[in-house]
Amino acid sequence: MSSSPHPSVPLADVSFLGPGTRLEGALRFSGRMLLNGRFAGDVEGSGRLEIGSEADTEGTFRVEELVLRGKCRGELRVRRRLELGAGCHHQGGVEAPRVQIHPLARLEGSLRMPDVLPVPPPRPVSPSRRRLALALAVLLLAAGAASASLFSSPDNPAPRFPERLARQIERFWERRLAPWLFVPGASPVSDAEALQEDLLEEAGRLESRGALAEAAERLKRAAGVEGPRTQTARFRLAKALASLERGPEAIAQLQALLLAEPGHIEGLILLGDLHARSGAHAEAARAYAGALRRDPDDVVLKRRLEGVQDRLKAASPGARPAPPPAPRAYLAEAEKHLAEKRPARAVSVLRQGIGHHPREARLHFELGAALAALGTQQAQEEAIQVYAKVVELSPDWLDAYVRLGALYEAAGRDREAIALYERAAKLDRSNVDMLVRVARLHRSRGRLNVAHRMLLNLREEHPRSVAVLFDLGMLLWESGKSEESKEVFRKVLDLDPNSAPAMNRLAWFHAIEEKNLERGLELSKRSLELQPDTPAFLDTLAELHFRNGQPVDAVAHIQKAIKLEPASRYFRLQLEKFRRAIR
Repeated sequence: MSSSPHPSVPLADVSFLGPGTRLEGALRFSGRMLLNGRFAGDVEGSGRLEIGSEADTEGTFRVEELVLRGKCRGELRVRRRLELGAGCHHQGGVEAPRVQIHPLARLEGSLRMPDVLPVPPPRPVSPSRRRLALALAVLLLAAGAASASLFSSPDNPAPRFPERLARQIERFWERRLAPWLFVPGASPVSDAEALQEDLLEEAGRLESRGALAEAAERLKRAAGVEGPRTQTARFRLAKALASLERGPEAIAQLQALLLAEPGHIEGLILLGDLHARSGAHAEAARAYAGALRRDPDDVVLKRRLEGVQDRLKAASPGARPAPPPAPRAYLAEAEKHLAEKRPARAVSVLRQGIGHHPREARLHFELGAALAALGTQQAQEEAIQVYAKVVELSPDWLDAYVRLGALYEAAGRDREAIALYERAAKLDRSNVDMLVRVARLHRSRGRLNVAHRMLLNLREEHPRSVAVLFDLGMLLWESGKSEESKEVFRKVLDLDPNSAPAMNRLAWFHAIEEKNLERGLELSKRSLELQPDTPAFLDTLAELHFRNGQPVDAVAHIQKAIKLEPASRYFRLQLEKFRRAIR
């Protein structure tokens, strides 16, 4: 989800952001909020926020109560109580009057616990003020009764007391009369102070509904009133303007705030963020440095300052350009994209890396894999060129020959594939597998006699080569020479008792001949132990169960093969055959 200038506002008393969910931007809530996904931005609430064990969050959090059990980076500003649970990890500043930290919690940064001023004991009030308080209370009740009668009707003789009027009376009592009547020496709140409080409250309600433009207008009016909360209004106004992408206006408000309160840390940080966003890195560095002087242990603030300082150094005249990342950095990022099934991004990263390291064979090799994963004809043709470059840069990299040869074969370019395999075989006499690939290519194209002669010659030269014998066994089986084929596969097992493909071929002979099925099942199961989740091996096991009168087991195994190769029509025909046997 992308960020928006308007904050997200949960409508229920209990809101939930579940695992796997990602949210960026501003979040406002009331009541209780459960956050267990990924979040980046600012959170402000008048209730309890719980950050679960699966959460990964970053930003500034201003709430009444906070319980942290997951990962969090940024600033925590808690007005009442903070709990850092077992397994949580927070990086950044923390400010709360009450903090509970579990022994298994991790905190990297600063912890501030502001002092709570004691409530002064009540002092006696003169009898004259009490009599005046009683008279004013009677007047307020009379006003309430009169308004209720005004709003009554025959259909509704006892309506609910108008909420707006009730709030006005309550506010008048709390701000104007109560301090004067019950605190000796105090005077009623001024009209300016009352207006400022009203505007701040109304702005808070508008912010909670996501109406930032209207809230900014109220906050601007509140900041223009000389009162005890003028600077609070100015800071809130700067935040609202920043969310509305009105950076210059926000910066002007912050500069006015810092003239009155030079040590306002949050104002300095926000000013630095706004300057950094606009590219004014020198001003951003000054703002961050000013905040850091007042809170030298703030880890997140240090990183922000280092970031803008690095940009300043890179942009300074005569500065040497930063060296490009090492090839392994590009490779790691590309492998991550490939693992997440995003080959196009991997291609982009690797091309960038090759731009910096044009003779790094590993980057070209990985680019070939990413292009092949794209699956388009154009990408396959480009992958051929890329793997050819790998062979040129690293002539002894056999895997590059294998992949390039496979692409040649897929494109029908047999002569080039054969020439490539023969070239690779000449690098070392032990590279018999490359010549076996030539024979296999002839076999796949129907040139069985050519493949047979070639494999017989290779067996004469390499009598103990498992690769040569296995391909010879496959060719004999395809030629209808079952007994000779079985003898060759048994020879493979003599040379390599853990050859799963040879076990599978022998097990298949047991299935189609329906002889000694128990031995066939034993070989098939052993091949799957050595190479689990191989579709062809699962098909053999399924066929053996079918021939052994166990169609239910056959269905289970062939369904697993279909999950691994959903495009195989043969496996689906096998499934139908097994199901008919059950019916």
